[in-house]
Amino acid sequence: MADILVTGGEEPDIDAAACAYAYAELLRHEGKDALAVSFGRPHIEAEFVFDFLKIPGLAKGDAEVKECKEVILVDASELHVISPAIDPKKVIQIIDHRKSNDAHKFPNAKVQIELVGAAATLIAEKFFAKKQTPSREAAVLLYSAIVSNTINFKANLTTDRDRKMANWLKPLCGIPENYIHQMFEHKSAFKGSIKDALLAELARPTIDGQKWGVVQLEILHVDDFIKKNRTELERGLLELKKEHGLDNIILSCIDIEVGYNEFLAVDDDSRDALSHALHIKFSDNHSIRPGIIMRKEIIPKLREALER
Repeated sequence: MADILVTGGEEPDIDAAACAYAYAELLRHEGKDALAVSFGRPHIEAEFVFDFLKIPGLAKGDAEVKECKEVILVDASELHVISPAIDPKKVIQIIDHRKSNDAHKFPNAKVQIELVGAAATLIAEKFFAKKQTPSREAAVLLYSAIVSNTINFKANLTTDRDRKMANWLKPLCGIPENYIHQMFEHKSAFKGSIKDALLAELARPTIDGQKWGVVQLEILHVDDFIKKNRTELERGLLELKKEHGLDNIILSCIDIEVGYNEFLAVDDDSRDALSHALHIKFSDNHSIRPGIIMRKEIIPKLREALER
């Protein structure tokens, strides 16, 4: 049993998984008893990177959390995204990059929230500042997370800090030229049903007193994907809305190579709210927006539009 657990939200994506793995490694270099853990199965993209590296994934947090003394949250700062098994009073540090957060609900935490493209950038900067070279495994995970979260540096939230850390990490990685395309391709190949894919990427923020569902898929060939699966996507959204007691639900699909968004909204209120927040127009539940806008940008814009 480790004294310190490092973890992200439940079912961590590549950013949370990379941050947990790498930051636990850095803490161990400093002589601390730290272990990277996950609650729930990591996302398919994180599994791809662990498989590429031929290393096990993160340890299971359920068996560790009751005995640990302290918890560090990475790429997570909201109560609803972390395991209910985590006692907020045990959280001693939060490292995240989200404007929307519950940092005040963790009374004993030292909080670092900075609006970079990836939380992995903040972890990489800690290695860089301490002149500590990460292991190849940590470097590949952090580099993959920065590239993924910034949509290969196309996303609006990409900063010079993200680019600097990616450039520092890349020579440490030893990855093939087509590695990023392979990662994106793997991320685009859904193994279960369309509804399962939507559920895996469902965020449920509360906005202006209403329960929202915001699904974000980052895939290749978005236009073909929506045309092929339009009926199933709309049915899945409606079923998730009912099953989770949501007032509104939207789907944002990001084409990770071309660099634009396509949206689906299956009810009038959701369409009207998103149209107002993003200044877009819908036709038959569907809208296309040039350029990339991420969920972490969409939710604050919805709040700004609806809570005035």
